Amino acid sequence: GHVITNYHVVQGADSIYIQNGAGFALKVKQVYVDPTCDLAVLEVVDGRFKGFGNLPYSFKAAASDMGEDVYTIGFPDDKSVYGRGYLSSRTGYAGDTLAYQVSIPVNPGNSGGPLLDNYGNVIGIISGKQTHFDGAAFAIKSRFLLKSLENISQDSLDKKLVLSKKNMLAGLDRKDQIKKLQNYIFMVKVY
Repeated sequence: GHVITNYHVVQGADSIYIQNGAGFALKVKQVYVDPTCDLAVLEVVDGRFKGFGNLPYSFKAAASDMGEDVYTIGFPDDKSVYGRGYLSSRTGYAGDTLAYQVSIPVNPGNSGGPLLDNYGNVIGIISGKQTHFDGAAFAIKSRFLLKSLENISQDSLDKKLVLSKKNMLAGLDRKDQIKKLQNYIFMVKVY
């Protein structure tokens, strides 16, 4: 019942909803923010929500390598859009060690979306793009995401936060990975 996005996406929001590609929306609330890492954890508070079930992906804590193929799925508009690229630097803008630089097309609406490796591991969260250069985007490294999740007070959660340890995407081709991921990636709507 938890969703991760960027802090800048939900900053100052009065109400927040997540919506899947089929248009189904659920009300969520912020349970944790980490402005330094530009991360926010949201919890579904909608009574219609029955749970996500077993998540098909896992989070990669180890560093990824330059040249590694990566992809993202995001919502630059009302439908999910796939983007493919590679890890172009192990640091982000101006040497930022919290982020990777990736050569991948991203647009407004990709912020908060997952950055995945060929095995379907989440290696980062898309956080923005370089406006002076085409194709240069940035993603907060998943190891900082995992550290942020450890800092959440269990008292602030209505439901226990459980991370998937099993990656069901490894060994699948990209099209099948994307099919399995579609139900777990959401557009964040802020009001």
